[in-house]
Amino acid sequence: MNNQLSRQISIAKQIIDGSITIDSIKEFEGMLQIFPNDPSLHRAYSDFLARKKYYAKAVQSYHKTAGLFIAARKMLPAILCKILQWRIKRPSHQEARQFYHEFLSGSYHETRLKLFFSRLSYPELVALMNRMERVRVSPGKAIKKIGDAEDALYFIVSGNIKSTTYQPLKKNQTDHHKSTRRLSESDFVGNIYPFQKENLSQAYLEATSRVEMIKLSKVRLIQACKKYSNIELGIIDLLQTRSNDDQEDILRTVRKTERHKLPLRMNLKIYPDALSHHPVVLDGYSRDVSVGGMCIVLDAKYTSIPAVYKSIKNARIEISLPSEALTINVSGAIVWNKEVYHQGERAVALGIQFEDMSPKLSGLLVVFADMLSDKTERG
Repeated sequence: MNNQLSRQISIAKQIIDGSITIDSIKEFEGMLQIFPNDPSLHRAYSDFLARKKYYAKAVQSYHKTAGLFIAARKMLPAILCKILQWRIKRPSHQEARQFYHEFLSGSYHETRLKLFFSRLSYPELVALMNRMERVRVSPGKAIKKIGDAEDALYFIVSGNIKSTTYQPLKKNQTDHHKSTRRLSESDFVGNIYPFQKENLSQAYLEATSRVEMIKLSKVRLIQACKKYSNIELGIIDLLQTRSNDDQEDILRTVRKTERHKLPLRMNLKIYPDALSHHPVVLDGYSRDVSVGGMCIVLDAKYTSIPAVYKSIKNARIEISLPSEALTINVSGAIVWNKEVYHQGERAVALGIQFEDMSPKLSGLLVVFADMLSDKTERG
């Protein structure tokens, strides 16, 4: 019995990954009777029905499969199933709204995409889905090469992608840092914002398995954003988190010294540009400090304020420690920001990279950090 079940599981997996092809409805339905709640197997059956032009059955199967994916906490496969279903038969307003409510009620994994999609209203989600298309890539194929135009946003539904980037360690230097990232389901790629900027790919993307993605072209996305401004705000936040992760990886490589803990209350005055006389004033806690930079976690009250994300890149910073009645003037740039959990609440962390600091001043800053840390522990 165990051997037979193992064989059946193996066959089901090969049907799902495409290494075994079934050309009979009866055979497919026999496998579904053995694994009635496997959404991936149902998805393969739905695709089979659509390919064989059994459209009525395909619509019903895609509908059922989307529900199974929602129950399995898989957001993107559920969306793709509805896209494929609605390509065959346009849904009624009631059917589309029912999916929207079922979709939002799903208990998905905490990802950036969950946050992005959960903020969309019913017409906004439908507007995006109507502009999405499916893309499939075979193993070993290049998805995007360095220098290619960034003309679309891709959401990974299934499969694995290797992303290789080369970034200069410092401005105006020829030395580069090679970074490799493994991308899989619920990741996304595509540096398409700001829309008016013609970005070129800084990464080589290669499929390391069969990959299925949802493609949202830049042109179609702009159309949706013109109609619904909230979509554009969501795209800004979504792409900012990916950029922050990339920059944080680079920053870790640049830092050569041990970081010193400095859990102190801080006030920040951030000047968005050299001519600005009206800083953005924020409160937060320093997480750590080194001769190269500092991480500061902002108060949770700033998490939902868009200005925090838009005004703080490459800014001059003035840091003050009110408890010590001391102000430190630091010339530097905020090179990344990301959402974190601090004391049980969502907050924003800023990565600050110091610039134009002499070795002597950098050393004094670290010594000062150690002194304050010791004083805090004793207090």
